[in-house]
This record gives sequence, C-alpha cells and structure tokens, in this order.
Amino acid sequence: MEVLTSVAADRLAELRRRDEFFWLDLATASTAELDVVGDVLGLHALALEDTKEFGQRPKVDVYEESVLVVFFTAAARPGSFDMIEVHMHLSGGYIVTARHDECLALDDLHEELRGIDEHPEDEIVYRVLDVLTDAYYPVIDAAEEQVDALEAEILTRRPRRAQLEATYRLRQDVHAMQRRVLAQRDQLLGGEQAILHLPGLTRGSRMYLRDVVDHLAQIGGELTRQNDDLQALTGTYFNASATRLTELATRLTLITVAFLVWTLVTSFFGQNFAWLVRSVDTQRDFLVWGVGGLVVPTVLIGALFWIKRHDWF
Repeated sequence: MEVLTSVAADRLAELRRRDEFFWLDLATASTAELDVVGDVLGLHALALEDTKEFGQRPKVDVYEESVLVVFFTAAARPGSFDMIEVHMHLSGGYIVTARHDECLALDDLHEELRGIDEHPEDEIVYRVLDVLTDAYYPVIDAAEEQVDALEAEILTRRPRRAQLEATYRLRQDVHAMQRRVLAQRDQLLGGEQAILHLPGLTRGSRMYLRDVVDHLAQIGGELTRQNDDLQALTGTYFNASATRLTELATRLTLITVAFLVWTLVTSFFGQNFAWLVRSVDTQRDFLVWGVGGLVVPTVLIGALFWIKRHDWF
C-alpha cells in the first residue's frame, strides 16, 4: 500500500488503474488540489464541497461508491487542547484524509502503513480511525492533571478568582470535546455497515470498526466523569471561599470583642469620680487597675475563644 502526502494526478490515476489501495493524506490542501483529487477519484460533488468548507459537525455521509466521515481528534497544548477536524473519504480502493491543522497521530502513521499489503483494507481504515481516537487519551490525562492541580491550589492556598475562571474554561473545553466524541460515536455506529460494505473493500475476520466505537464510548465516559469532577470542583471553590470568609469573620469578631472590653475599661477609668481621682494616683495603682483591667479581660476572652475553637463545650 502506498501513502501519499501530495496531489499528483498521474500517480493517483495509475494507482486507480492498478486497483492498488492507497492513502492520500492532505495536511493543507488547496481548493484546486481538492478539485484534482475529486476529478481523478470521482468523489461525489457534495462530499467534495463539504471538504472545501471546514467547520462541519461529526457525521458519516454515505454515497454510491464512497463514504465521507467527518471525524474530530484532539491534541494537547499547554493549559488547554486543540480539536482537529479531519475529513475522510473512504472507498474500496483508497482513503483520502484532509485537514487544516497539524496532526502528529496521522504523521506518525505514515511510515507504519507504507508498504503494508497483507492486511485487509478494512484494517487500514480502522488504523487511521484508531490513531485519531487514541489521541484523546493524552488530552484526557492532561485535563486530569489540570483538575488535580486546581483542586490542590484551592484546598491548600487562598481561593482566587483566577482559579474559578480556569475551572470554567476547562469545563467548557471538556464539555465541547464530550459533545463531539459522543456525536461521532453515534454517527460511526450507524455508518459502520456502510463502510464495511463499500464495493471492493476487503474485510478481515475481526470487527475492527466496532473497536473504534467502543473506544469512543469509553472516552465519552471519561469526559463525562471529568465534567462531573469540574462541577464538583466549582462547589469546592465556593466552599473554600465561604470557609475563609467565616474564618475572617471570626477573627474580626474576636478583635471587635477585645476592643469593646478595652473601650469599656478605659471609659470607666476615664470618669472623673472623686474616689478615682483621690485613690488612683500611683504607678502601682495604674499598673493594677489600668493595665490589669485591660490584660485580664483580654486573656479571659482569648481563652474562651480558644476553648470554643476546640469544641470543648
């Protein structure tokens, strides 16, 4: 089997005449190149039009001699991930993939598939879909690490609004990826038989495409769990913020009570009673009645809050 990465009309026509199965992977195909591919391979006009206009939803469109699969894969990047839209034209004699973004999963598969002739052609289709599906697992792991890091920051440090914003952004990304994964699982499950029954496509004994559907279902479950974890993390943020606010209110209450006692004591000794004026006139009296009147209530109030903090009563 040949793996091609550029449009060469003569080479494509020769492979078609020899009825040799091949894979044409176009990373950044122009409209003119797509027109050449469509003419040589006889792609349906509607399928070719869809490939010229990216931004499609996941789908499996069945035509007379080919099937168009719009499949989304993912690639991790620092702090987030990218969704990569891949258009696959499947026939009994070829696979054509078109994309606008770099996809390392497909690039790495080129060398693996070059020269393979003994494998059934439906296995080749499976391997292309499989690497696109397996690319989700590193993204899920990266998202899981972000969730754990955010949770650790919220629980061990002061809750910050930036953490809440990061949680919401990650939740939106995970939810968007979940919608696409579940949609293409349903589409591939419904279009599996149409792909397997393409005229001229050789089949093996193993149900390869069913494995892709199972993996997509597993990935959808993982994304559902992550979505739930992020929702719970939002609640954890608000609980941590409420706890910190309660602790701050407790400290302010303690300070307020202390100042109230101090104000009461100083106000009493600030009165111009005759006994106070005649009796409190030495340094010893000032230390006992003045300073002691402030220190003793403060110690008692502090001890009361300490005992209450440790739930002794």
